[in-house]
Amino acid sequence: MKPLESGPLQRFLEAELSAGNRVVEDSLAQWGELKRVIILGSPFLSRGRVDEGSLSFREINDPHYWKAEVEDSHTKELVACGFGNS
Repeated sequence: MKPLESGPLQRFLEAELSAGNRVVEDSLAQWGELKRVIILGSPFLSRGRVDEGSLSFREINDPHYWKAEVEDSHTKELVACGFGNS
């Protein structure tokens, strides 16, 4: 998998993977303004820092999309987490 451009978001993703979460989708296609979306199968597991730099955390809780997300507003990349039933 290609690393994210955002250092803080890449560190967050690595913490999630180390905690046992797994990538279920990695999209390089445009999602509105987003350049890249990575979706994890389970709710966020790590205590990775989401208050670093340009990262923002949001609870979405929409079963059509995902449970929560962390976005880097500078690089327009996003890591989202599922509900754990995928």
